[in-house]
Parts: sequence; structure tokens; C-alpha cells
Amino acid sequence: MNGTFSDTKATVANGTTDREAYPKRWIAVLVQMCTEKKVSERLSKLGIENYVPTQMEIHQWSDRKKKIERVVMPMVVFVHTDEHTERQIRNYSYIYKVLSYPGHKNAAVIPDQQMEHLKFMLHHADTEVNVTDSLLKVGDEVEVIRGSLKGLKGNICYIEENKPMIGVYMNLLGYVCVMINKNDIK
Repeated sequence: MNGTFSDTKATVANGTTDREAYPKRWIAVLVQMCTEKKVSERLSKLGIENYVPTQMEIHQWSDRKKKIERVVMPMVVFVHTDEHTERQIRNYSYIYKVLSYPGHKNAAVIPDQQMEHLKFMLHHADTEVNVTDSLLKVGDEVEVIRGSLKGLKGNICYIEENKPMIGVYMNLLGYVCVMINKNDIK
């Protein structure tokens, strides 16, 4: 040993290590159509936390019914990573692009609370969850007080057939929306 610390992987500066200097945050990456689950498996094998938003649906054919896991946001995989790992992810052949705000090179960071709302909505919704990128007129903020989505907060997007549609805004992606009975919100 020659007295240098070049062999150490983590450097300490001001009492922090490299791992602490790069906190994990959620980003969205674009992948090829119909490969979301395969990309998720590959990232998981590499030890990279990720999430593909899916919802179980029952499809009816003339002779049978079958449960299908539908990808709610085609071509999108959410990745919980730090800046260092993000640089590596950008070079993977199965990652088409890391989503960023127009005119910026840095990844658009999705707040943890928005990711938790998305997961909650997908896990507990009784009806189909849809994503729309159109600009919805943001109405009153509401909270679900009854039913399987109790506790979810969002904004009224519009009303159709006496059922309001509640939306949770996801940075850069738009609104994740679900129909809900107007008696179940306050």
C-alpha cells in the first residue's frame, strides 16, 4: 500500500459518503412498447428498485373469462434511483429515454407522495384507472371518505353521468384518473 485511499469506493466529505450525497428519487423512463414488465425484471435483477403501474382486469370472451394484468402507462417504467445509478441506466439498451422537462437534460423527479398516491389508487380502485396527458381543469381538491379508495386526495377533473372523476396529478405525465361516486368524496 502506498498510503493512498484510491481503493476505497466511498469517499467521506463533510461526514457524508457518496451514497448519502446521491439520495434516491423517483424518475420515469421510456421503454419499447410491450416490454415494460421485461425491463422491470431486468432492472430488479440488477438490484434497481422500479415500478410498473398495472391493474388487474377481467376480460370476457364468448366462452370464458380471464384475469389480465393491464399496464396502465404504456412504455413507462418508474425507477427509484440515485444520480449515479441513473447515469448507468441511461446507457442500457432497453431504456429508450429518461423523461425530463422540455428544454432540460436532467431527469424529471417525481415526488414520493405522488408515487404513493398512484400505487394506492391502482391497488384499491374498483373501476378502471386511466392516465390522460390532456390539461384538465383543476377543480376543488377532494378526499375520498368511503369505499376502497378512502383517504385518497386528489382533484375533481370532470363529472360524467353524475359520477365525478378524481385525478391525482403526476409530474410530467398528467393526471391518473378514476371514476368515483360523488357521495364518497368530501
